[in-house]
Amino acid sequence: MSERITRAVIRRAQPADAAAIARVEVDSWRAAYLGLVPAGDLNILSTQAREASWRRILSHGAATGTRAWTLSAEGAVLGFASAGPTRDEDDDPCNVGELYTIYLLPAAWGRGLGAALLDTAQADVARRRHRTMTIWVLEGNTRARRFYELSGFTPDGARRRARVGAGSLPEVRYRRAL
Repeated sequence: MSERITRAVIRRAQPADAAAIARVEVDSWRAAYLGLVPAGDLNILSTQAREASWRRILSHGAATGTRAWTLSAEGAVLGFASAGPTRDEDDDPCNVGELYTIYLLPAAWGRGLGAALLDTAQADVARRRHRTMTIWVLEGNTRARRFYELSGFTPDGARRRARVGAGSLPEVRYRRAL
């Protein structure tokens, strides 16, 4: 990939994007979670399994309110995000939207592309009349936490354990008024 990205295009993801999304997700996990997630769990990540999952999500997302977007430059998908109504029992899905995922290829980090994807997801959630947006993030993922904090999100005190590979890791919830 070139050092400078002159034009990025964000559009709604389609089932045909499942393979590219899976590749971004697996590559991003392997880079972002190195040292947080056991290496064995990262090594067994399968783009084929993630592709099948994303194909289902993108084919049936309308039923759950899930929407996803890809970010491409020079004809290649560099990142994606997905959002919809909150899945948390302590929040009202009519008022609270949730950023489910946001990932970029590691070579695209630090270029403002994640902020563009986040802005797209936030605008969509706001158009659906949600007043607040949340995101769950691994507690030890300081890079992501800094990104969300710079984007106006703050920890709201909620914590949970996320199943990751054979184990679980602590997550914290961030929240932002829209």
